[in-house]
Amino acid sequence: MTRGVVACKKRWYKINKAITQFAGCYDQASRNIRSGSNADDIKELAYKLYSTHYGQKTQKHRWLTNLVLPQGSKKSKRKGKEKAQMSEDFSERKSSVVKKLSLMEDIKNVRENELMKREKEREEEKKHRAKMMAIKENELQIQAKMKEQELQAQRYIKEMEIKAKEREMEKDGQGKGKGDGYANT
Repeated sequence: MTRGVVACKKRWYKINKAITQFAGCYDQASRNIRSGSNADDIKELAYKLYSTHYGQKTQKHRWLTNLVLPQGSKKSKRKGKEKAQMSEDFSERKSSVVKKLSLMEDIKNVRENELMKREKEREEEKKHRAKMMAIKENELQIQAKMKEQELQAQRYIKEMEIKAKEREMEKDGQGKGKGDGYANT
């Protein structure tokens, strides 16, 4: 039985979709490698993820069985290469994790330094404000003393003016009194 072009395209779309979904699950499973895992463990985890995410039970369709290599010396060589590749991938991931951790630690140190710098600036600002307040308070005290001295000086001047007027009045009063006295005699 031969299929038409449209039927083949539809079939290919269905197969391709399922393969793409499974490949995503396989990739996710390979990222979650645990120590002591091998390719079969990754495949089993990929099957579980596929059935969990897409609600389809994988009955190890024909397209999935193509992933399983035939028994023989080539398979064992490939398994050895896969283990080496997995260890390289693991070491690469480990180094990237170490790099990320060191970067995070550097960021943490920078933030701590910035916080310490801000705290020092705040303390310096508080000290500066306290000094400025003390200076302003001293200025106000000096101004108050100057005002008080000015008032005292004005009082003294007024007292002196009053005394001077009193003396003038006394002189004027004595001069009038003497004149009156001569006239009466």
